[in-house]
Amino acid sequence: MGTACLNLPKKVPARSFVLVSALSFLVFQLNVFFAWTSHVGAAVAKGSTYLASSSPLRFFLVTEVNDFVRLQFGVPGLSSFLTKLAAADETSLYARAVSSGTGFLFLGSPNSLATSDFIDIEVALFTAAVFVISLSLFRKTGIGVSVVRAFEVTSLSVLPLGLETFFFDRPEFNLHASDIQAQTGLGWFTNADVLLVSSTILGIAAFVELTRHARGRSAGSPPAGSNPPARF
Repeated sequence: MGTACLNLPKKVPARSFVLVSALSFLVFQLNVFFAWTSHVGAAVAKGSTYLASSSPLRFFLVTEVNDFVRLQFGVPGLSSFLTKLAAADETSLYARAVSSGTGFLFLGSPNSLATSDFIDIEVALFTAAVFVISLSLFRKTGIGVSVVRAFEVTSLSVLPLGLETFFFDRPEFNLHASDIQAQTGLGWFTNADVLLVSSTILGIAAFVELTRHARGRSAGSPPAGSNPPARF
């Protein structure tokens, strides 16, 4: 009896590990933001505003969002940059969160306008980062495949926002998806549009992937009527 060969898995390159870790974190944080802004937890509390605000799920989301933003404002370079930005423009959204002498302190309520605006900006930046990182991860598969997969990952990451708004925050389903949009003249793009666009992009990308795989299998299969080679 011959000795069996063990095919040990190849080591994951450090670069790929870092990119996958960053992508996982961004997708997780995006969906924490989405669940926070769409008031997930109200269903658990059976529609009671008081109970929803104090439910374990809602408490976790509010705490996580507050702690995450506090951590960012605690970075000296970032805090200094935002402080200067606020000082240069007193009408800036950041001006509402400037503390005396210590840069930024995240103001209490998770429902404050400063909090909401900051999260809007981060959602846009994180979504762009998810697309770029996904594109980089699949770059070896060719530009066409990597673009399709980047759209798949990004649209799948954003899809929960529309679904959660529809199920848990229905009054805002047909309103603009962020306060920043309303301030920049893009208020016509609603949470319903987020659900429609992300679903459409995901469906198209998935169809392209399935079609490509079907063509690949067809091209690699033996001609009809021919017998496959015997295996020993």
